[in-house]
Amino acid sequence: MVALRRWFIALLSFCFFGAAWAQSACQVEYRGTHGQKSGYVVVPGRSVENLSAVCSWGNSVYPLAAGAPAYSLVGEGATSVCGRWNGSTWEQSGIGVTVQKWYLKPDGTATQTDPGNICQAPNSCTSKTGVVGVLSWTEGYTRTPDEGDRSAVGPIMSPPASGEVCDSGCAVSLQTSGPGVQPYVSQSPTANGLYRRSVDYPSLGLGRECTMGTADAGAKKDIPPPDCPGSVGDLGNGKPVCVGTAAKPITPTPLGSAPGATPIAGNPPAGAKPPSGEGSGTGSAGRTPSTGNGGPAGGPAGAATGGKGGGAGGTASGSGAGSSGTGDEPHKPCGGPGEPTCNVKVDEKGVPSGVGTTYETANAKMDETKGKNDEQLAKASGTADKGFLEPVRSMLWSPPIAACEPTELPPAFNGLKIDACGVVDGGRALMGFLWAAGGLFLCLGMVKRSI
Repeated sequence: MVALRRWFIALLSFCFFGAAWAQSACQVEYRGTHGQKSGYVVVPGRSVENLSAVCSWGNSVYPLAAGAPAYSLVGEGATSVCGRWNGSTWEQSGIGVTVQKWYLKPDGTATQTDPGNICQAPNSCTSKTGVVGVLSWTEGYTRTPDEGDRSAVGPIMSPPASGEVCDSGCAVSLQTSGPGVQPYVSQSPTANGLYRRSVDYPSLGLGRECTMGTADAGAKKDIPPPDCPGSVGDLGNGKPVCVGTAAKPITPTPLGSAPGATPIAGNPPAGAKPPSGEGSGTGSAGRTPSTGNGGPAGGPAGAATGGKGGGAGGTASGSGAGSSGTGDEPHKPCGGPGEPTCNVKVDEKGVPSGVGTTYETANAKMDETKGKNDEQLAKASGTADKGFLEPVRSMLWSPPIAACEPTELPPAFNGLKIDACGVVDGGRALMGFLWAAGGLFLCLGMVKRSI
């Protein structure tokens, strides 16, 4: 009775999953067989749990002791053993279970060889084999939109040396040098004050499916722009700017020389060039969508409008470096007396008024203070305004000291002289010290006796 119930469960599984497979494009089934019993049991999904049907089928010939059978499976074509745990002891029937992959042909027969690759998933990239196109690749980001700025902030993304990259699931080969390679630099910054630099590379479809990885980051539209390692400010022209500070210095990474021609203004969307719509044209405006945030998704329209003074510039045709697209507008001084106003206006908020006269006022105050200090110093070092010290001065009177002169000896000594002037000053100092020391000791003795 138990064996019949197991057979009924296995039959239901076969009918249910067999019907599901019959409706699928790839008709495959897994069959579990025993070497000591003819026939087979379908193992739906080749899962370990479903292998229980094969074990139950085998155990109808070699029944185990009481307890549910245990089972395992190790890959396609592996041999498993049906058994059970009895306490800490593994008991098995000794029946080998083999699971094999079978393909069901339209005539109802089955084979272990895939007939005509009927179960191979269709290649969605086959139609792109040999197709020539253009792929936009993100090089990196700089802090200015100038065509000559090659100091990147954040990671640098270069195509693989082989030139083969994955774009939206299909492999393409890039022509990384020569005609057709066109660099772009966005004239609209990201929210972090950085400008995207990208390159249009000619591409050739290889007709193979692929999975995009880190090496294909330059072709991805969904990678967010890097953060500003310093501080984001505003110069007053409505555009954010990334600047370094003492606490947050910026250490740029060289991008190297620009590949291909001179960079022009624009921000094409990363990846394959769209076949139609925005970004499907040529040149600055033709390759730049009308909306965007300056990132790898492309746009906005302002990213295709260049500026003076080294800006990439360009027009819809992609020519030139000036705002008019001719590229011959020179860089002129600005902001000085008699010169035109600069394109970027400096934010003067917080700058004190009267900058030209503030220093003169402070300098006059310093001169006035110095004069008063000199006056007080002269008064302190001179004799003026010191009459109250005269009584003290009279108490410290001492007889005048005569000038030292050499002593002449009598004529009998043939005009010899004794000149002690060289040591008189030293002797006077010594005697003064001795007299002072004696007076001090006498005073101390009188004080001691009185105590």
